[in-house]
Amino acid sequence: MLQINVSQLCMSRADETVPALEQIPAMQRRRLSGIAKLALSSAIQSLNSEPVDYIVWASQYGDEHKTLKILADVLQDQTPSPTQFSTSVHNAIAGLYSILCQDATPSTSLAASWSEALIEAYAWLKTCAQPNARVLVVYYDEALPEIYKEAASFNAFAMSAMVSLEAPNLQLDMHALPHHRDKYIDAQNFYDFWQQSEQSLEYSQTQVWQKC
Repeated sequence: MLQINVSQLCMSRADETVPALEQIPAMQRRRLSGIAKLALSSAIQSLNSEPVDYIVWASQYGDEHKTLKILADVLQDQTPSPTQFSTSVHNAIAGLYSILCQDATPSTSLAASWSEALIEAYAWLKTCAQPNARVLVVYYDEALPEIYKEAASFNAFAMSAMVSLEAPNLQLDMHALPHHRDKYIDAQNFYDFWQQSEQSLEYSQTQVWQKC
């Protein structure tokens, strides 16, 4: 059972506006994919102009729609766009954030669930030499294109939070981690769990998280 402090939880959904992106120039903002806008918006809101020591970006599929477009171009004997390729890799959104927000904070990009991203943040915090260090964790995902057999329909979203070891308010049981085929379910379940009142802390679907 590991203990962390989770704060400034933020959810950005595809059916909502993303005012946090107003600090990014309009021309650059228009070039962002939908899922990139959600991830950056959520990250900016959780940060709230406060510095962090590390960032964990996590997603199951990343920007898979761009990858499919590249494959379609190859099948038609067209040369893939270098720009489209560079923004389709799994760490592309981390790079876009660093460039557009001029933030050189070290980061990692994982193919992982929200809970797994929290564990990554915990591991970094336990091994870093910086006192009172803080990590920004960002999870984002959108449904795979329908061409994929395993595609599940859900609205694109991003969720982020600040994580530290000071004054723990969450316990996470690594042995009880859910093994959803669709990792977005873990993030959505956590968001629902975090919104519960103090009078109803027991989460009915999993015991992986406990408030403390």
